[in-house]
Amino acid sequence: MNTLQRMGLSLVLSFPLAPALAAGDRAVVDAQYQTDRQACMVLSDPDARKDCLRDAGAARQEALRGTHDPAVDAAQLERNAIARCEVHKDKIDRALCVQMALGEGKVSGSVEGGGVIRQIEVEIDTDAPR
Repeated sequence: MNTLQRMGLSLVLSFPLAPALAAGDRAVVDAQYQTDRQACMVLSDPDARKDCLRDAGAARQEALRGTHDPAVDAAQLERNAIARCEVHKDKIDRALCVQMALGEGKVSGSVEGGGVIRQIEVEIDTDAPR
């Protein structure tokens, strides 16, 4: 047996020792990824679609590595939602974003339908300094 054949044999023998998903688990992950991709493809905004596809791919990779934690607690999800409001530099816009992130206002639409729309109505004094 030459060196190349021994290397190939050692790779084949050591492969089962590497952490891997069972075929059924991988099929579940791939099915979820396809479902996520389909939900992304209905988004009309190209940037939102690109971000959605990137997130779907990242979730798939985490699931394949076994690092995806589907049991993230509600407090962490709330902190994540509020952190996304930091992009708003205007304090009123940021405060309204936080209110909507915490569930205030009206919600319509669905992910399956292409998006969830959150709406909050407020009166703003146009003479007040921002």
